[in-house]
Amino acid sequence: MNKVLGYITTNFVNENFGKLAELRPVGTIPFGGRYRLVDFPLSNMVHSGIRTVGVTTAYYYRSIVDHLGSGKEWSLDRKEGGLFLLPGSVYGMKRFEGKFLLRDFIQNRPYLDRAKEDTVIVSASNKIFNIDFEPIVERHRSSGAQVTMLYKEIPDAHMKRGPFLELDQNGALIGTVREMAGNAAWFMDCFIINIRDLLALMDWYEAMDYVDMIELLSENASNMKILSYPFDGYVGAVDSSYDYMRCSMELLKPEIREELFGNKKKIFTKVQDAPPSKYLKGCHIFNSLVSSGCMIEGTVENSILFRNVKIGKGAVVKNSIIMQRGTIAPGAVLENVICDKFARISEGSHLSGSRYMPLVIGKNQRV
Repeated sequence: MNKVLGYITTNFVNENFGKLAELRPVGTIPFGGRYRLVDFPLSNMVHSGIRTVGVTTAYYYRSIVDHLGSGKEWSLDRKEGGLFLLPGSVYGMKRFEGKFLLRDFIQNRPYLDRAKEDTVIVSASNKIFNIDFEPIVERHRSSGAQVTMLYKEIPDAHMKRGPFLELDQNGALIGTVREMAGNAAWFMDCFIINIRDLLALMDWYEAMDYVDMIELLSENASNMKILSYPFDGYVGAVDSSYDYMRCSMELLKPEIREELFGNKKKIFTKVQDAPPSKYLKGCHIFNSLVSSGCMIEGTVENSILFRNVKIGKGAVVKNSIIMQRGTIAPGAVLENVICDKFARISEGSHLSGSRYMPLVIGKNQRV
């Protein structure tokens, strides 16, 4: 895709993630057995022909650097363009709704100033969808819009967290609101903006660098041409540990799994090879995703196992997520539990959360 730049933000977090985001930004939370959340916007951009992508990092950036590296898995280890890891402000955005901190854009202005491109796709890293940006960019340019905001029309806005877009009959932005009921245009934390207009906003509001870019777009809806684009595919939002569990469990639905991973636009991720999983005599597996390298002797139902997980004899794992190299000892029982990487559950333990408040076991934690 000609003259389009990518920009992904990972410098945001909130207390609703608990131990899942203690040592990592939201963008590198593991997802779906082998991926990280940031893989989705990054893969979408690469499949759309974007060859230059900048990623703003949080102050605890180690997991971003470790996962993305030089961008080889996304074909972004290039002599021209490629992957740029950009420094984020020290404390990032702590407010729940803020994902596009103006301060981060200002701090990384050289990335935009030196760009040969005239358009930039800006995306957060907490939304899960598979999309082709090319027709959206074509519509953005042909309409003469300065900004195009992506949204999903939903019937149950009271069940989602905003922002939501208020649109006129032509799809132009009137403003944004944090809460709505009934049918609503749910913002997908992704928008397209002309680089010259983005730079102008940065100049106008430089003294207010603590605000979020979406607030600025809402405030300028009357004097900028801000249009919208509806997306009719699956959109998952990971804004808390509950959302993470819900979106993960939705992967057990074949139609959602097929839309995200089954088409030609693959979701790329860091390669970590492992041998096939081993299912020992007496094990029972039902409606679960099991990654490579696992060894299972117990029962796994409606759950997701990442690579190299061990489920001991007589152990029962239901409605749970066990991340990489997790160990569930014989006789342990887990229900509605999220075990982060390298967690170890001792023999005979009984751990249980609820559908709306899953129990989270931290990385390297032993219980």
